[in-house]
Amino acid sequence: MGYWKGKRVLVTGACRGLGLVLTRQLLAQEARVVIHSNLTPLPNDELLLKAIENGQAIHIRADLCSVDETLQLMAAVDEHFDGLDVLIHNAGISAHGSFMETTSATFRQVIDTNLSGLVALTKAALPSVIKAQGSLFFISSLAAIYGVPNYLSYSISKAALVPLQEGLELELKPYGVHVGLVYLGFVENDQVKYALNTVGDKIPVPQRKIRTKISKDRAATKILWAIEKRKRKIFGDFSGSLMWLLKMLLPATLRMALNRNQKR
Repeated sequence: MGYWKGKRVLVTGACRGLGLVLTRQLLAQEARVVIHSNLTPLPNDELLLKAIENGQAIHIRADLCSVDETLQLMAAVDEHFDGLDVLIHNAGISAHGSFMETTSATFRQVIDTNLSGLVALTKAALPSVIKAQGSLFFISSLAAIYGVPNYLSYSISKAALVPLQEGLELELKPYGVHVGLVYLGFVENDQVKYALNTVGDKIPVPQRKIRTKISKDRAATKILWAIEKRKRKIFGDFSGSLMWLLKMLLPATLRMALNRNQKR
């Protein structure tokens, strides 16, 4: 618990799903948290409301696809907490549909949210994180290991985080900054979770009935552990390690499994 006490942490997409659980765990460990959201309202959560009331947390709305709003977000962070120790890139969206049917606008929206906006926020936060010799942490996906049919925009955006983490780690090593990444598998999702269809409309994502899914609490605990231990790359669970091994050793088997899943 001592590691997080007083740490200034920005969690993007922090008002629902995994981001909300990360925020709650951080507040419970006495971190000071910037609760970011775009369109999602602040939940009526006693822990969050109390933390905002006593100054332990602030809630800031910002569209991370907007450079101006990203800069305003960091200006607010500096004003309230005089800097940042940890940036956790949690916010993201997915889109479902074949490459042929997905519009360019929908494809671009996923890339802008999951990659371009993330890059802009990282650049804006770097001076503060460097000063604190803190951490940048990216939440990637098993979809980054192999292109997933009908989710190509999501796969591409998450796969791009891998070289970003690798290159930044080496660039920022002389400054004492930790740069980490998790390949996250299937995490239990909220009732309100949505994805985009081929034309960019929001569609609800059904509750996942997958044996290998992990709870949001477990995923959040592992992410915070990885940051505390300054891990470079981790897998969210065994399924991630297995998928990586299949990609390296038995790529044809992995391709066959993905093809079978697409047909289902």
